[in-house]
Amino acid sequence: MADLEKLYEKAEKYLHKQKFEAALETFQEIYKHEPDEEVVLLNLGDLSLKLNRTAEGLRYQAILADYYIKRSDSGKAIATCRKILKLSPHDVATLTKLAGLLEKTQKNSEALQAYREALDLYRKAGSSAQAMECLQHVVKLDPGNVEVHVELGELAARTRQLKVATPSFLRAAQLSREAGRENRWAELVERAHLLDPADEGSRIAAAEVFLKKDRPTEAVALLEPLSQNKPDDLILLEFLARGYTAVGDFAKAEPLCWKLYEAKPEAQDIVLRLVEGLLQTGAGDKALALLGKVKDRLFKRDKRSEFLKILEKLYEADESNLEILEMLCTLYNEMNKEDGLRRSMTRLFNLYLAGEQYDKAADTLERILDVDPYGEGHYDRLVSLEGHIDGMLYKNIQVRVRPPSSPGAAATLGVAGAAVAPAKTESLDDLIVEGEMYLRYQLTSKLAETVERIHRLFPGAEERNPRLRELNDQSGFTAKLTQAEGLATTPPAARVEPEPAPAPAPSAQLDELRKISEITANIYREATPQGVMQLAVNQVGRALNVSRCWGALGGANRPPALTVEYCSPAASPSDMAAALKLYATLMRRAVTNPDGWAVPDVTRAPILGPVMAEIQKLGIRSLLVLPLLDKQEAAGLLLLEQCNAPRTWSADESLVLNAISTQIVIAVNNTKLRRLVRSLAGSDPETGLLPRSSYVDCLLAEAQRSKDQGQPLSVCLIEPENPSRLMKALGDAGVQRYLHRVSKSVTASLRQNDIAIRYSPLALALLFPDTALPKAGLAVEKVRRVIAQVQVDGPTAPSFCAAVCDVPLGPDFDVVDGVTEALNRLEASMEEARKEGGKRVLLSKFEG
Repeated sequence: MADLEKLYEKAEKYLHKQKFEAALETFQEIYKHEPDEEVVLLNLGDLSLKLNRTAEGLRYQAILADYYIKRSDSGKAIATCRKILKLSPHDVATLTKLAGLLEKTQKNSEALQAYREALDLYRKAGSSAQAMECLQHVVKLDPGNVEVHVELGELAARTRQLKVATPSFLRAAQLSREAGRENRWAELVERAHLLDPADEGSRIAAAEVFLKKDRPTEAVALLEPLSQNKPDDLILLEFLARGYTAVGDFAKAEPLCWKLYEAKPEAQDIVLRLVEGLLQTGAGDKALALLGKVKDRLFKRDKRSEFLKILEKLYEADESNLEILEMLCTLYNEMNKEDGLRRSMTRLFNLYLAGEQYDKAADTLERILDVDPYGEGHYDRLVSLEGHIDGMLYKNIQVRVRPPSSPGAAATLGVAGAAVAPAKTESLDDLIVEGEMYLRYQLTSKLAETVERIHRLFPGAEERNPRLRELNDQSGFTAKLTQAEGLATTPPAARVEPEPAPAPAPSAQLDELRKISEITANIYREATPQGVMQLAVNQVGRALNVSRCWGALGGANRPPALTVEYCSPAASPSDMAAALKLYATLMRRAVTNPDGWAVPDVTRAPILGPVMAEIQKLGIRSLLVLPLLDKQEAAGLLLLEQCNAPRTWSADESLVLNAISTQIVIAVNNTKLRRLVRSLAGSDPETGLLPRSSYVDCLLAEAQRSKDQGQPLSVCLIEPENPSRLMKALGDAGVQRYLHRVSKSVTASLRQNDIAIRYSPLALALLFPDTALPKAGLAVEKVRRVIAQVQVDGPTAPSFCAAVCDVPLGPDFDVVDGVTEALNRLEASMEEARKEGGKRVLLSKFEG
């Protein structure tokens, strides 16, 4: 056996004399006897590389890396792998090994990068199995990346590994839904289901998609087999119950709905749908029994008001339902709600009268008199009962009721003008309900009398009341009225002009203004034109409940530079070629029609004639178009599309769109201006901070924008406590490293529109557009918490002194004066913060 000690001495001599070839041969001899010796492997690898025997050297380095991995020495193993990759960057086996070591040592970002590089190499080599293994690690390290899940699903699908592909598509679908991309969610769910129709998760998810797309029969077919094996799965129960309710199979839906409601009281909306369905199909007894169970449950939990809301909603859905109204009257009485009881009993009387249940009508009239003895209409109600009830009962009620012409009645009314106006509106509603009851029970003669009475007492009311118009049409009164008007020979001077349409209610106007305000505030928070446009079309589409909202930026004679689209869950995305042709046609006429076009029926719009084929391809029935104007020039378009049915666009909707379109153009221009300012200022690529030279310019630009838009603006200075002591402790290089880390943390925690500036070697300035002083203070507190987590080379992290002030931009200040005042006040506040030693964020409000 060889004397290893002499061989080691011999190798050392050769190294000392720089006889590397002889040293290599000696270490190779030793390696035969000690293949797991670290020193031997190190020397073999280094000497082989020194003698340009690269392949041999890399082999020894790979053996050494495996040796370190076996010994659980991750640090040395990582260093060895990096050494190999420096010489052979495409060594995919070593790259995969390095990624695993980095993942094991929780260096996730580096591990993710290594796995991605290995994935590219495996993909180029066509190694599907290894690529899939890398992708699974990438998914684990970057779980929120939708596209990585999709890529894994597609690769697994190609290799028919359905148990990997289906969950990957489902996870990608879930992430898309969390990001608000409903169409993407539905698409990925359907792909997962097509891959593996037997997979339970994909069936449940696909059933939810089918329910949202109004395909309940398909959803039920998917869920029924699963429900037998999982009778207590609440998600499955809910989808199946909704499916049964949607297809009208209420017998199967009832036990599921109740079981779901018992487990999840917040799911009472599905019970409400079931009750509505039972009532509509004539199963009133079952509906009332179910309502009784809901009532007992809610009353035990002292939630009477909640049950009252349920009943009121059911009654609003069908005001001719006698059973619901009886229950509603009883509940109003139990809860001592006199206004609701008076109103509901009045309608209950009309229902009993329409159904010729005169005894019940008389009893209801007596109860009305108990609640509201001096109300109007009692005498008319009594007269309608004459000859239909017992004479003695009639006289007993008559004693309590005075005819309208009697002095007592006049005295009761007091000021006539004060009582007539509200009574007239309620009486109209009562008469409409009465007519609907007569229509339901096919009492033709009484229906004709009621409709004629409405026309006589409330002439022209059908112009403002859609329910009355419908009642007129169904009773045939509209046709009679048209015929009578055709025969009339009223001279022009005697014709009565129709009453002007009533102005929108203040609450409706406030709703529209609120929509405009919310959407405008949101789009100004976006930092790119793409973000502004996408957010705008999403929020406008949802607010106005349209099928699609399509937006584009660009000139009239070239394709748009930017296109975005919102699709409702029931609509499919636009065909891009057809959409662009429609855009080009409308843009050519945009400047001549700056107010846009409201098109209730696209088939009757001459302007759309040249693109009617594209309109049909897009499935558009109605269209609302508004140009985006920038200094009287068309900069783009907003298109609101209704695809499921024709739609008449209201003036309020046009008002909302006009107001928002102006703000979209301003917001887009602001994002471009901000980007230009930052590029001209030359931000530091390492920290993302703007230089001190841009401080005043940025502040003036933001102040001008804030003043134009009526938005607040706040500015902050922040620096470490006792900078001189920090400089002594860390040294100049250490301080710079620390401030680089601080700067990166700060810029990462700010909003996209906030601006960070290097105010001095140790201080930062932060601008908070659209932010009032209290909210800016909270934002700076958050920044200080982020900074406290930054590691320091040596001593503990210092506290940071911070002062925040608002910039006065009212009518008494122009932009320059406001900024000057704010800068002076901020410096003074910062001096106070330094004296306090960073204990709190100082807020300095302009007192004027």
